[in-house]
Amino acid sequence: MRRQYLKKTGLSAASLLITLIALEIALRLYGYNPPAYWRRGTVFALRPSLYPDLRYELTPGASVQAWGTDIKINSQGFRGPEPSGDPATERVIVLGDSITFGNSLALEDTFPFQLQQRLDAQRRNVEVLNFGVGGYDTLQEVSLLEIRGLRYHPNLVVVAYGLNDVGIASVSLEHIQRMQGIQSSRYSFLYESRLAQLISESVETIRSKNWEKHVNDPQVFRREYANQIDPIGDNESELLDLMNRSPRWPSSTWYGDRDRVGRLRYGFRRLARLSQANDFRVVIMIIPLLHSKGGAYSHLAAHRIVEMEARRAGFDTIDLSDEFLHAGMGNLTLSLGDIIHPNKTGHSIMADSLTAFITEHLSPRRKP
Repeated sequence: MRRQYLKKTGLSAASLLITLIALEIALRLYGYNPPAYWRRGTVFALRPSLYPDLRYELTPGASVQAWGTDIKINSQGFRGPEPSGDPATERVIVLGDSITFGNSLALEDTFPFQLQQRLDAQRRNVEVLNFGVGGYDTLQEVSLLEIRGLRYHPNLVVVAYGLNDVGIASVSLEHIQRMQGIQSSRYSFLYESRLAQLISESVETIRSKNWEKHVNDPQVFRREYANQIDPIGDNESELLDLMNRSPRWPSSTWYGDRDRVGRLRYGFRRLARLSQANDFRVVIMIIPLLHSKGGAYSHLAAHRIVEMEARRAGFDTIDLSDEFLHAGMGNLTLSLGDIIHPNKTGHSIMADSLTAFITEHLSPRRKP
């Protein structure tokens, strides 16, 4: 009996091993290639931040393949070439999320890089710094400017505003810490297996979705950000009407929620104080969702809300909805189903709009 039991156990183990090997081979033949942070020896592009308002930040000097492209972070902690030390140079700092950072785009295709090329062609002595970080909302972007951007004495700050910025769509800090634990683990060699990577990535996807659902729960949001929400008055009839007319899809917009709009107001107010104290101009560039039906765009009420809050803070605005509709929303998507991230053509439209704004509103300083 013991011999039969051992024989059955051995056959079961062998069968399981053969199945696992077959799955591993199938994944490799299929071309499954997970994010770079699974790979042993790869430097993370993100790290926990010492600043509570940021939560996480880009890792200075990181060079990885992630987010669908090759990523190089300079020594100052943002994507792009090293900034110059020339005090005579005018500077434009671009704040934003994964759109500005350029997920799935080569550096040369991102709108901050294209903007730099256009200004160079005009022989303007302007340096464009890309401070985009994937998942950041407006308040995180303002905090990053305050912590690391003011040292560059910007003449203009561009906030590339994606409509999901009013919600929390950032990376979970716990996720980053877990990935770092895996990287340093004595068992990290296991993650060379595509099967182990697939299982771990699936678990992390479920965890991240559950985390995002939790932090965006209205009660959790109100409790977490109670000190960072400006009130919306009952007498603000125009704003309240726009909030009532804002679409509820996709859920990451939340423009009918006073707490979300109130936190946006708080973020803009904080940016306005920095603008006044440090003498730089601010323009809010509103980037549409890449979704239209029958040539009509259903999120204009959300655009108007952002525009009203920007004007309230004393900022200029650029609304790209007409330009994007004219180009065709379907022609600007990076991939099927992605309504957030514009492709290279969309970034070119953004660069053109910003070039026109800078040409009109900033006095030119020519390169020698």
